[in-house]
Amino acid sequence: MSGVGCMNNNREGSSLSTISNTLSAVNSKPRSHSINYVSSDYESLDYDHYESELTVREEKLNGYKTVVASNVIRWLIYFSIAICTAAVGIFIDTVIEYFCNWKFQSIRNCIDVKHSTVECLIIWILFTVIPTLVGCCVVLFMEPSAAGSGIPFVISYLNGIRIPRMTAVRCLLVKVISVVCVCIAGLGGGKEGPLIHIGAMVGGSVVEAWWKGFRNGPGRKVIGPLQNDRERRDMMAAGAAAGLSAAFGSPVGGTLMSLEEGTSFWSSSLMWKVFFCAAIAFPTYNAGKNVLFSNNTSLLQMYCPAGSYNEISSFWLRTQEESIRSLFHYPIEAYSVVPLLVYCVIYFILTELTVGLNMSAGLFLPSLLIGAAWGRIASIVIHYYSPGTIGVDPGKYALLGAAAQLGGIVRATISLTVVFIEATGNVQFLLPLMITLFTAKWTGDFFTDGIYEMQIKLSGVPLLVSEPPPLTSDITTEDFMSDTVCAIPHILMVGKLVDILNTTKHNGFPVVASKVCFCRTRNIEHKCYGLLKGFILRSQLNVILEHNLYLTPLHDENYCTKLELLRKSTYTCHDTQQFQRLKVDEDERGIVIDLRPYMNSAPYIVRLVST
Repeated sequence: MSGVGCMNNNREGSSLSTISNTLSAVNSKPRSHSINYVSSDYESLDYDHYESELTVREEKLNGYKTVVASNVIRWLIYFSIAICTAAVGIFIDTVIEYFCNWKFQSIRNCIDVKHSTVECLIIWILFTVIPTLVGCCVVLFMEPSAAGSGIPFVISYLNGIRIPRMTAVRCLLVKVISVVCVCIAGLGGGKEGPLIHIGAMVGGSVVEAWWKGFRNGPGRKVIGPLQNDRERRDMMAAGAAAGLSAAFGSPVGGTLMSLEEGTSFWSSSLMWKVFFCAAIAFPTYNAGKNVLFSNNTSLLQMYCPAGSYNEISSFWLRTQEESIRSLFHYPIEAYSVVPLLVYCVIYFILTELTVGLNMSAGLFLPSLLIGAAWGRIASIVIHYYSPGTIGVDPGKYALLGAAAQLGGIVRATISLTVVFIEATGNVQFLLPLMITLFTAKWTGDFFTDGIYEMQIKLSGVPLLVSEPPPLTSDITTEDFMSDTVCAIPHILMVGKLVDILNTTKHNGFPVVASKVCFCRTRNIEHKCYGLLKGFILRSQLNVILEHNLYLTPLHDENYCTKLELLRKSTYTCHDTQQFQRLKVDEDERGIVIDLRPYMNSAPYIVRLVST
């Protein structure tokens, strides 16, 4: 095995200018959140499987029955995620439906019964201002991470970035409250995008609940192999797919969206688990909605005589779902061009303003509404100038317009095609939808990145793109490696280890066969660190020191306790401070600690000449 490599920075080339701006942005403070800002507050998930003497011993002692039991528990967790995600979605719909019906019925009574325009405006303003104020305050003062749709953070997490507060229960509650307030206020935001984030948070919260429920007693042997970032990330991917499946009634589309936009590490087994979760969430959510709600297909009469209706009120005095349903299904005579055009422009501006608020609001349904409106305008224009044209169905044009608008914003193609096919139940729309979505994506990519990619960059999340920039084949590892590197001897004193942890901010350390820990910077001559023996995480070292694991020898009676503590560190560090100063008693600083039982003895190695 090769030793830990040494670097020098004497190479010069034109390719270095390609990454110089990016490197200069790392570890710097944001200037009004520029698009090139990369925050140093984010760390990667510990996706690599933890393998050490402890895990090998556990596998031998537990046997095959524990493996089977763990697989059964894993599928039960996915089932629980689907049910909980659907339940949260039903709760959100119930609250929104109740308050929106109260709001619209009060306005109708003021107009039709009391004939009081002033009272109508007062009720409208109160039902807009109060929910907006509540939705903003809970996000600003309780959980700022709940702002927006949350999809950029879901994408980042599923691609290996550790997002703070991603699985916090308070973030979930604030998200639900805020998205309900957005829909009640009638702002330009929907619940579909936040429901994807909510599903991911439910996935993380449910798996933590299972971990805590089985940590005592014999069940901890079964749940132990599931206590890692890999399992948590897979279950959060399933939760995100369940949220999309419940929102649009598209299990396959939710699975493909999780693949296309989110998860970078994918396998056939994960695909089946995600699809299973999405397939359970959809009928559960749909059954709850069918029991609680009924379809309303009546036209609204605001200041209109009998036999007539108000086109503008059909948009603004209904929920978003009812409005988009009317755009898809009403005959061509139901709406004229001017009301549709006014609604399209005003709602577009309202959506832009809502995105800038510190509230939990998604872009899926507003995009569908805007696209369906101008798609229906196109059908009316075609019907007007070509009255003899056969097949001018406004619903079809509204569907294609909605697909174009949403595809141009989200820049997803395959998954959105399947979502629309499953939502409409008509495979004949496959080719037109594919052409529309691909055209919208290519046109949008010619000018800018997608909305979620831009939000990820503005947040400073260090998310790698799928392909490297062109003309960078001559850039090697030593060109862009920054900061100091610290290697730890596999046998050292506790005091030395504490000093290393308190003076560095690395979350992982190479373990070498050396008696001296060499640190290096770009300002000193690089030295050899010794023969690489393994790799160990900061969180694991913290557990070893905090719980004094080095004071007891490793044997069959206590290995399970030590392994449980080490595994716990991998999922409790999500919402805790990363770097804490450690203190040990002076009489313990001279104790010698052997890291070999705790380290990963087969880490991945990247050579200096790797490009």
